This record gives sequence, C-alpha cells and structure tokens, in this order.
Amino acid sequence: MNLDKTKYGPQRTLARRAEVAGFGFWTGKDVLLEFLPAPENYGIRFCRTGSNGEPVPALLEHRAEKPHQSSLTDGEVRFDMIEHVLAALAGEQIDNCLVRIDGEEMPGIDGSSRPFSDAIRAAGIQKQNVPRRLRVLRSPVRLEGDWGLIEALPSEEGEITYRYELDYSRHESAPPTLQKQSFEITFYGDGATNADRLFESEVAPARTFLTSAEAYRLLEMGLCRRVTPRDALVFGPEGPIENTLRYPDECARHKVLDMMGDFSLGGALLVAKIRARYTGHVQNASLLKKILEQTSIL
Repeated sequence: MNLDKTKYGPQRTLARRAEVAGFGFWTGKDVLLEFLPAPENYGIRFCRTGSNGEPVPALLEHRAEKPHQSSLTDGEVRFDMIEHVLAALAGEQIDNCLVRIDGEEMPGIDGSSRPFSDAIRAAGIQKQNVPRRLRVLRSPVRLEGDWGLIEALPSEEGEITYRYELDYSRHESAPPTLQKQSFEITFYGDGATNADRLFESEVAPARTFLTSAEAYRLLEMGLCRRVTPRDALVFGPEGPIENTLRYPDECARHKVLDMMGDFSLGGALLVAKIRARYTGHVQNASLLKKILEQTSIL
C-alpha cells in the first residue's frame, strides 16, 4: 500500500478551552473536565486540576486494569472511565490536547461520547502545521479464545474500518433487541472524507448499556447508585427501561465507540481494519499490544 498521508490532514487541537461537568457513573462524585489546547506532537495527556505533577500520556503503557472500563495511571494518580473521552477526541480528530479533571473518574453524562464531542466542536478546532501521526498495519494480527475473537487487518486503500458483532443471548434478562446485532463503519475510505462528521452522526451518540440483572449486581456492590435508567441503557425483558434506543443497533455502535477510544492508546491514528466479536476493553488492549510490537509511528 502506497500511503498518502495528506488524506488524513494535519494535526489538530482545540481552538480554546472547553469543559464538561457531570458525575462519575461508578463513584457518583461530581467532576469538572476541561479540554485544553496543546502544541504540535503533544498527544493526548491527562492531569489533575491543581496538581503540579507531570500529565499522564494516554498511551497503552499507562493503562491500568479495572473491570468494565479503561483507566490510566502513572502510579501516583489515576484516571478512570477514559474510553468515552478518548473516543470523542479520536472521532473529532484531535491529536493534541491536555485533559484536566478535578476528580478520578470522567463524567458519565448519558453514557456516550456525544457530550464530549459537542464540547470540543463548540470550542472550535485548530489545524496545526505538521502531518498527523500514523500507525499503519502491514500484516494481520488476531486473538481468539472462548471469550470471542478480535483481529486487525491491513487496509488496501488506507481506509480505517471498525466492525463489532454483539451477542447477549446467553445473558440473563437480555431481550431480543440486545441478543444479536452488528455494526461496521469506515473512515477515510468509500468516499468517507469527513471522518469527524461521520463519527458525530453514527457513533458518538451510542450509549453504554447493561442488563437489569447486571445493574442490580452493581447496586448490591455499592456502585453506580446515582445512575438511573435515564442516564444509560438498562435492558429489561422488554427492552430499555425508561428509555428509548437512538439506533436499532446502538449497543454494537457503542462497542465500536469503545474500540475507538481504546485503540487511540497507540499514540497515533491506526490505519487498519479492526473486527471484533463478543469482546471488551481487555481484548482491545491485548490486540493493541500486539499491534504496537509490529508497527511504528510514521
């Protein structure tokens, strides 16, 4: 593949500061998150409001294991539930940004990336004077187990594709609308030149989801007590409780959203075709680790 780097445009940052306020879904604590402009080749970094410590780069080497979410740490400070924020930055093609927050967990809002995407767009986007950093996959990478399958394939024309297949048929209380669905989206290929607009309309609004049985278990553990079915998609036997779907395949779209956030921990735009079935954050990170072993930033 003869890669034309110009098709991906220059690096971008915010034109001015943006903020998003809310509470963390897991902890219930109020937080204020800020997006701050950053110079060329800065990347995405997280810092705590009022701290004099060095910001933590949003890179796989700083990923911390935590159930059902993606987290960052440098051993001194921790940032939880970062995947929806990272997906918004990736979807809006923001290469350089300092994310500042006055708590540990990102605000959940409605469980999607749309509030973050909207804030970034409202602040304005500033093009910078150097090309975007890319990771180009040259050979297939695949992981498979009893949990499912995830693979990355080289793209023929420099397109970036994400596909997710979801199956909740073995989960208790899962209604037919949640049991089997799939979603695929291609950026930069097939005439998709406005990747940020495509993300905003097709991926960013997709919300996090769980079954009512899963929700009850979290409540029994003392977690997510401030979250209601109007804040995220909670599926009962008949479908979403006190809520309506934004897309028939919203759950599969949200899995793609999560993948976009997780794979941005590679520190560059990943030019590849990612396909996953029945996977989550752990498998995303495991595949990314293998991709980093065979690619470099261009």
